Amino acid sequence: MRLHRIALAKHSATAAAAFDGQGGLHGLGRWHVRGKLVVYTADHTALAMAEALVHLQRSNSIEAFNHWEIEVPDALILSTPALPPEWKNDVPFTQAFGDAWLSARKSVAHFVPSALVPNDLNCLINPAHPQFDIRWVVAGPNPFYFDPRLTRP
Repeated sequence: MRLHRIALAKHSATAAAAFDGQGGLHGLGRWHVRGKLVVYTADHTALAMAEALVHLQRSNSIEAFNHWEIEVPDALILSTPALPPEWKNDVPFTQAFGDAWLSARKSVAHFVPSALVPNDLNCLINPAHPQFDIRWVVAGPNPFYFDPRLTRP
């Protein structure tokens, strides 16, 4: 499965940096608490863009970003879990779910639904999983620019 990642260029100059999961050590996300190695990717470039954009503070200067593509073997990705109807509003639940998956090391990657774009999928990657291979990265770093219409105050 080809997955997409859009990350700040200063943190993703190399494939090793873009997919090391270090961001999870310093910040929390919908699917993990601070202190976990995790990489967020998306099934489409547009969703990766939306997920990156939601974290930007609207300003006149947008930092540089890179776009990466990684090809994770389908057999190493768990399918989207059955979640309760109100999962979007229960961040502690989704964080506990993601943390449990990361700790169990059952798979290299796990599809999870996007809270931003209904019916689209994010894919969490566990870079600490013994089967993870940085050689799966097939493209990047490619500079990525947000259309200015998306970032106007």
